[in-house]
Amino acid sequence: MALFSITAASGVLCVIMGLAGPNTNVLFGAWIFAPAPIVVLLVLVRKFSLKLQKVAIGYAGMSVLSSALLLGAVGWTGSQTALHPEPCEGMDKLSDYPYLELGIEKVSLNASDGTRLEGWLARGSSEAAVILLHGYRCDKRSMLLRANMLYQSGMTVFLFDFRNSGESEGEFTSFGYYERLDLAAAVAFLQDQQTVTNNQVPTRGPIGILGLSNGGATAILYAAENPGMVDALVIDSAFKSLDSAVSQSFTHFVGLPAFPFAPITVWITEMRTGISRKAIMPEKSVQRLQDVPILVIHGITDNIISFKDSEAIYQGAPEPKELWLVPDSEHGNASEIAGPEYRSRTVEFFKRHLLD
Repeated sequence: MALFSITAASGVLCVIMGLAGPNTNVLFGAWIFAPAPIVVLLVLVRKFSLKLQKVAIGYAGMSVLSSALLLGAVGWTGSQTALHPEPCEGMDKLSDYPYLELGIEKVSLNASDGTRLEGWLARGSSEAAVILLHGYRCDKRSMLLRANMLYQSGMTVFLFDFRNSGESEGEFTSFGYYERLDLAAAVAFLQDQQTVTNNQVPTRGPIGILGLSNGGATAILYAAENPGMVDALVIDSAFKSLDSAVSQSFTHFVGLPAFPFAPITVWITEMRTGISRKAIMPEKSVQRLQDVPILVIHGITDNIISFKDSEAIYQGAPEPKELWLVPDSEHGNASEIAGPEYRSRTVEFFKRHLLD
């Protein structure tokens, strides 16, 4: 029965992977081993010749081995896709925002581990500065619409590419773990830009962060570990944990069901990077925020990261906090779907907590 149970599990995996064959041709061959549990069951309940039994057991063994190898290959492919994603398409151009473009200065800075980062700084007329953090697969260009909203209101805006994105250096994307170092470098850079008092003592102006998706998760991880460095957070379409992000987006990016492939992908990613999934849990980190107002935004029709992830983040966050679930909005596009309201909510939130 143990052999039957193992081959039954392998047969189910072969069926699942075989169904994905049209999109992932190498998996189509898994169909060959899908009948393995039936063959084993026939051997158990009927008397076959010794030679036929050996053939059947060999076939069952190949089924188990092939499903294990294919499962590992899918996990490795999922890990590779997660760590080295294809860049976003259709991002805005800086020239699309002429008012913002006139104020842009190109900036280069280094994270504490030496990773070179490239960014854009536009100095506003107020003391408030907002760092804009792009999402997974994208770069600073995806934040131009939001940056333009804030810059037109008089705030300084700073956009930069996370490691392994856009014009920045970096070997892989780490879902916020090493991106925290990038954000720390951005905060330090803004502090260096602060005005100087008559006593020649640098003054720290108020700093807010607007993070989208992976950028939102990174903002929470950083702010929780660095009390007093951030004065307000707007978190848009963030995931509550690495497990949740991979599980929900696995089918979207890889084309296979989340179970059992997503957990294997996370495990392989942990092995490859040395990063524990427990270190990337924004829903836990947000509980450690100290006197940081937070506005959590998410689209209700998001089919990549569920709005329930943002609800979990909101529930864990200490006061003051706000939650805005945007109808008819998919992943990360609330600023387009609810443009005027998005502008008024985010600008008003930052003005209230950075300037009042």
